[in-house]
Amino acid sequence: MSYLIYDPKTPEEKIYELKLGSNTIGRESTNTIILGYGNLSRYHAEITIADNRVIIKDLQSTNGTFVNNVKIDQSELKEGDLIVCGNAIFKFVESLESFKQDSSAEVNSQKSNVEQSSYEQSHIVMQNLLDHDSKEESILRLPQQDPNQRTVDKLKILLEVSKQLCAPDEPDQLLRKILDLLWEIMNLDRALILMVNEETGELERKTVKSKPGMLADEQFQFYSTKITNLVRNNREAILTSDARIDERFDNSYSILGQSIHASMCVPLKPHNEVIGVLYVDNLSMTAVYSEEDLEFLTALANQAAVIIHMAREFYKREQKLKKQVAQLKIQIDQAKKEQQVDEIVASDFFKRLQQKAKKLRNEE
Repeated sequence: MSYLIYDPKTPEEKIYELKLGSNTIGRESTNTIILGYGNLSRYHAEITIADNRVIIKDLQSTNGTFVNNVKIDQSELKEGDLIVCGNAIFKFVESLESFKQDSSAEVNSQKSNVEQSSYEQSHIVMQNLLDHDSKEESILRLPQQDPNQRTVDKLKILLEVSKQLCAPDEPDQLLRKILDLLWEIMNLDRALILMVNEETGELERKTVKSKPGMLADEQFQFYSTKITNLVRNNREAILTSDARIDERFDNSYSILGQSIHASMCVPLKPHNEVIGVLYVDNLSMTAVYSEEDLEFLTALANQAAVIIHMAREFYKREQKLKKQVAQLKIQIDQAKKEQQVDEIVASDFFKRLQQKAKKLRNEE
């Protein structure tokens, strides 16, 4: 007997037994597996069990069917395959016993493995919310045109972003992950993160990402310091449709020299203090960014700023603790040496040596 496990390893986990023949998934009450949420179509997918084979077929659903993060029209299922219909996640298993054994093993596995599984699951959900072939004017890769649905999808994406960023990383790794996620969500030419140096108080470039050929030298300053400094000092986001003719940036050499067209820059502000800025631009098109894009980038930056701040504080405390442990080890080693010296001095052998040395000095 085969089974579908809905939302495995979560409080919402539910087991569906698959019967021989056709098993349909969707919102309608006539389906074998009925889910009234998760962006499912009325008849979303069909799983057929016959002749020792299990076949899943997408029923021309709106949001697609994915097996192991690959969009499919039809595919044969194997033990442990991860299926995503809309935003609903299922795991295919051929027996509950194997699933229970896997669950027991996972409970006893290392924390990093659990986090990786959670990360992959979150990544699949986010990928399903995005449209990588979108031709819409908005830079956001969202398939839905209905304003209300777009709002819901943006909130879901931000939730998945927060899940992926909460995995413990060193600050520099975290910054690279932020740009990688941003690259999946928005259609950008170049992006970078600048952080305030706590000693000098100046903005420093920490990580950069660009389309192939857009940035020949990663050390080259392609962004406008006038834009980034203005965002930092005013603590407000900036969107410019064409930076070359924007009066706010008159006589900016970097804008004119690099032919920067459309750009957005938002502060990284966990509380009231700006700890850095997130900058994106486009080299070939004007008026490419919308207010919706800026609003979303600002929301993402606010999330990222809080997580960056927490990661930096954790890293500082971790380094301080390591230093204290090292100092304590030195003190312990020194105390051991002093104890060893005291033991030697107090030994009968050392006392006899002292007596012999004293006798030799008296004979001289």
